[in-house]
Amino acid sequence: MLSKHHALTLSIGLSALLYLTFVLLADRHAVLAVLERMSPTTLIVIFSLSLFNYLLRFWRWQCYMIALGHKLPHWRHMLYYLAGFTLTVTPGKAGEAVRSVYLRPCGVPYNQSLAALFVERLLDVLVMSLLALLILLLRPDYVGLLMIAWGLTLGLGWFVTRPWLPAMLRSWGQGRRFGHQFDRLGRMLEAATVLLRPHLFLFGLALGMLAWGLEGTALSLIAREVGVSIAFAAGIGIYAIAVLAGALSFLPGGLGSTEAVMGMLLITFGADSAAAVAITLLCRIATLWFAVVLGGLAVAVLSLRGQDPASECKP
Repeated sequence: MLSKHHALTLSIGLSALLYLTFVLLADRHAVLAVLERMSPTTLIVIFSLSLFNYLLRFWRWQCYMIALGHKLPHWRHMLYYLAGFTLTVTPGKAGEAVRSVYLRPCGVPYNQSLAALFVERLLDVLVMSLLALLILLLRPDYVGLLMIAWGLTLGLGWFVTRPWLPAMLRSWGQGRRFGHQFDRLGRMLEAATVLLRPHLFLFGLALGMLAWGLEGTALSLIAREVGVSIAFAAGIGIYAIAVLAGALSFLPGGLGSTEAVMGMLLITFGADSAAAVAITLLCRIATLWFAVVLGGLAVAVLSLRGQDPASECKP
C-alpha cells in the first residue's frame, strides 16, 4: 500500500510525464525526424552518459552523508536518492528535498539532509557557471554576460558560506513571528559548513564538473547526429548556460526557459530552427525526463518492498 509521501511523489511525477506527453505530441514530427537519423548505439551512449551523471552525483551525496556521520546501505540509499528525481520538475529542484522524508527514519535529521541538498545545489550552480565559460572559446563576445552571471554566483556563494550567518539567522529569529523558521535555516547552514570544508568542497566541485560535463557531451552528440557540427566545448557550454537560465527563471524544472535558451544558442552555432527544436527536445528527454522516469521507478520499488526503513538502514 502506498504511503502518503509515496503517493504524492508519484502523482507529481505522473503529472510531469503527462506534460512531457503533450510536448512530444506537439513536436512529434521534429522528434521523430531526429530519432530516424540517430543510430541505436548513439542513443544508448546518450542515455548512458545521463545515467553516469546520476551515479556520480549519488556518490557525492553518499560521501556527504558519511561526512555527517551516517553510513547507509548503498542499494536502499540509492533508491532514496533516485526517488527525489521524481520531483526534479519543481522550482530550483526543491522537490528533491523529499529525500529528507525517506532518510529521517534512518536517523538523518532534517537539517542535515537539507544541508546536503543545499550544498549540492550550490555546487551545481558553481559547476554550471564554470562549464558555461567553455563557450568563450568559440564566442568571446559572450564574455560580458558570463562575467555578470559569475559575479552573481560568486557573490551568492560567498554570502551563504559565511561562518557568522547561521548564528545571525538564529539570533535574528528570536522573539519574531516565524522565528523557528530562521532557527531551522540557521541549523541547516551550520550542518552545511561541515560539507564546505576545503577537501569536501573541491571533491564535490570536481565530481560535479565531470557529472554535468557528461550531459553537455550528450547534447553535442545529439547535434552531430542531426548534422549540426558543434564542438564538445561548445555543447557543454550551451547546456550549462541553458540549465542556469532555467534555474534562474524559478520555473518548475526550468521548463520553457531552458528549452528557449538552448534552442537560441544552437541556432547561433549553425542549427536551423527545426533542428534546434528537435535537438533540444531530445536532450531534455535524455537528461531531465529520463531522471523523472528513474525516480518514478525508484518510488515504485520502495513502495513494493514496503516502508520499514528503520530495519533496512543498517549498512
